[in-house]
Amino acid sequence: MIRATFVLIVAHLVLPRLQRRSASERHWLWTLSLGMAAVLPLLGVLLPSWQPEWASGLADAWPGSLSQLQSWVGVSSADVTVRVTGVESSSWTPGVWVIRLWALGAVVMLLLLARDVARLLRVAGDATAVNGPIAAIGQELSRHLGLSRIPTVLVSTRTVMPMTWGFRRPRVLLPPGALDWPHERLRAVLAHEFAHVRRADWLVHVVTQVACAVYWFHPLFWTAERALARESEQAADDDALGVGLEANDYASHLVAVVRAVQSAVSSRVAAVTMARTVHLERRVAAVLRPQLNRLSVSWRVVVATSSIGLAMVIPLAAMTIDSDHDVPSALVTAMPEREPMAAIVRSTAAVRADDETLPAIVDYTTPPLYSDLARRRRIEGIVSIAVRIDERGRLTRARVARGLGFGLDQNALVALRQWRFRPGSVRGEPTAMDAEIDIEFNLKGELINQMIANDMVTLVGPGVTPPAVIRSAPSPLESPGANGAVVLDVVLLEDGSPKVVRILRSLTPEADENAVRYFRQWRFSPAMKSGVPVKVRMSAEVRFHD
Repeated sequence: MIRATFVLIVAHLVLPRLQRRSASERHWLWTLSLGMAAVLPLLGVLLPSWQPEWASGLADAWPGSLSQLQSWVGVSSADVTVRVTGVESSSWTPGVWVIRLWALGAVVMLLLLARDVARLLRVAGDATAVNGPIAAIGQELSRHLGLSRIPTVLVSTRTVMPMTWGFRRPRVLLPPGALDWPHERLRAVLAHEFAHVRRADWLVHVVTQVACAVYWFHPLFWTAERALARESEQAADDDALGVGLEANDYASHLVAVVRAVQSAVSSRVAAVTMARTVHLERRVAAVLRPQLNRLSVSWRVVVATSSIGLAMVIPLAAMTIDSDHDVPSALVTAMPEREPMAAIVRSTAAVRADDETLPAIVDYTTPPLYSDLARRRRIEGIVSIAVRIDERGRLTRARVARGLGFGLDQNALVALRQWRFRPGSVRGEPTAMDAEIDIEFNLKGELINQMIANDMVTLVGPGVTPPAVIRSAPSPLESPGANGAVVLDVVLLEDGSPKVVRILRSLTPEADENAVRYFRQWRFSPAMKSGVPVKVRMSAEVRFHD
């Protein structure tokens, strides 16, 4: 919603200042802006994410993994900083209730719109088509405005104002008093309504109402909708003057029709109405200004602005400046268990005996995850790790044989060291064996792995006692050639032991290894919620000094 808000703020700042442009052009620009804002959140989900260089620098300078909850600082020392960022999820998570509240509001607003449509259909059902002079005026105006289909003019006893609806089969509905109007007033009103038909304003009106119903909580959508309706009426007035009507006479007829309205016109009516009291003074002043730009929007302007808007909305929807993309816990609870990424065990022997069985992975306890840098640079490929599995299925040795860099090699080791294995065998007897494990990193599987790695944690809430350090590792933090910080993504289990999920920010392979080994020796008191130990998500920043 931040991107949609940005688009609407720009529209509210720029478009009202385009007074030298015609109302038709401003109406089109409001339509384009509101449409861009409405589709941006959807495109943000569908399009692959990308991050420009300036956003990467911003993320590096202020990592999102360390900024989720700055006030929850569990440990801070010269070399290690631990921040709690998550707590065990529950059915009362704020995100779930926000989504439910939005969905309820959207359903209510859409039901109100459906009610207005039903009322309009009932009114139209009692209407009768007119012939004679009114039909002749309609045919004349259709020729002037270049309409391929002459709108059907109806009169209904339930109607208090002229209105237009329909796209393929347009309808113009007049109040019963219209039969007694003078010829010039009928011509002015029908010219205005037929202009709405030529401009397809009813279709824009309905789509706008649906967008406002979906984004009912966002005030800028509603103010944009009001601006759109205002420009629509003024553009129709301009087109009506273009068929040969005198400005003074048209203004008089406009005021007379508005005064004849017996009740206020709702902005959510399912048709485009002429007799709105809102902005009447502005419309009359615009009608009486002889030098006002009244040109219709050209196809050249439509194509040019649409192309510019498309070129802006696609990268804006895909762009992200976050360095860490956590997945809401509500999604995690619905995910089935599955293998996160491809992991293939291969023999390192030159010739493999027929009676030899390779070790096998029996439990993916932690999936291999992307580092922030590798995700931003969209690195994909395979990390090969040379391992030794003893006769009991224990991992006794692991080193990167062929890597990808950017922190992925260390994340593969972090995950692999937490897996459980079945030992290899020769002639049916378990035996220690050397092998290579290929771990594939691909961005398509990253979302699922993120869900699994969240380990049922979400943002912290009130009533949670943060963990405290019971024991820290005594070994010094030294690594040749390393000067900086390694950032670890950690889940603190209910017993207070840290489970390193991944390396968020890599320094050097040796420093990453030392940071993981060092922090695993720490012990904490568990976080407590309502007197019960809960899992929490932490980010640990381990500093090295050259």
